[in-house]
Amino acid sequence: MLEFIKRERMYIWMLIFILGINLLNIGYSRKKTADKKSVSSMTFQDMGVTEEKIKLFFESEKPAAVLFKYGIFTGIFMLLAGMAMNLFFLFGRKKIIPEKVPDKISVPWGIADVLKAAIIAVFSGYMLGALTSIVSKPLHFNIDPNLGMILGTFSIDVIAGITIFYFVMVKYREKLSSLGIASAGFYRNVLSGITAYVFILPILIAVLILSMLFLNAIGYKFPAQPVFDMFLEEKRSNVVLFLTVFVAILGPIIEEIFFRGFLYSAVRKRFGVLSGVLLSAALFSMLHTNVTGFAPIIILGILMAFLYETTGSLVAPMAVHIIHNSIIVGFVFFIKELIRG
Repeated sequence: MLEFIKRERMYIWMLIFILGINLLNIGYSRKKTADKKSVSSMTFQDMGVTEEKIKLFFESEKPAAVLFKYGIFTGIFMLLAGMAMNLFFLFGRKKIIPEKVPDKISVPWGIADVLKAAIIAVFSGYMLGALTSIVSKPLHFNIDPNLGMILGTFSIDVIAGITIFYFVMVKYREKLSSLGIASAGFYRNVLSGITAYVFILPILIAVLILSMLFLNAIGYKFPAQPVFDMFLEEKRSNVVLFLTVFVAILGPIIEEIFFRGFLYSAVRKRFGVLSGVLLSAALFSMLHTNVTGFAPIIILGILMAFLYETTGSLVAPMAVHIIHNSIIVGFVFFIKELIRG
């Protein structure tokens, strides 16, 4: 034990620092939540979104209204197609697991490496945030909370990606293909991801509705969603653009590299496929800190791990993740347009 502490003392100190910062943030977050009414925790009625307002918006024929009309039609088509695929699967007795699954070579990294990479990323992100705060004060350069949160999350994701590449390519001298990053079969895997998402969409919606009904029944108060608040409140177009690209594209790519390429592979190596799928999906859902979407996100995580396992590529799960996040971003923009009037 003492030998372990001595050997890993750097990571232990970083972990203690992270836990300390998060404990301090709990009280600050509660005070901040109490002081400010969050837009994302309001009902549509509180936001001023009424049936009449929605009707007038679509009748306005504004470019945004036309775009959202096409988006809604596309969404309905995807939902109906997904329901048809589910029925075909249930009554057609079709296998969802391909007869030939690509062989996955056991990766050299382990769960300890995953934990170390996560600790390095979070610690570095916190330190970068602290350094930015220290430097900005003498320069009288104030970063507002919204932008600070975006940049903080972005920096943690980027550092996580760099750390993973270091472990894989430098420490273990492996190619990126061991993470599932390869161009072979790119378009086929993109199509697999799209098809899989259409298939799972009705299930996600059903589980989300059931989750919300259950939480309402037990009197659960839906908390604020900081990312949604940023989208709804932010008025600077360049910040909104960066946030959109980050949430819809960059975030999903980096998260898939970590959760499926790095984490899932390590857990699979230690505990097997089923445990790897379930554990990576559970952690993926927990780190999104969204009680309402906990069950749907787990299902999504299971799907993406399944796709990675069956295709041997991160392209398919990345496609699923990007589509899912893009739909959510589109919905938030729709609400923002309605609030704006």
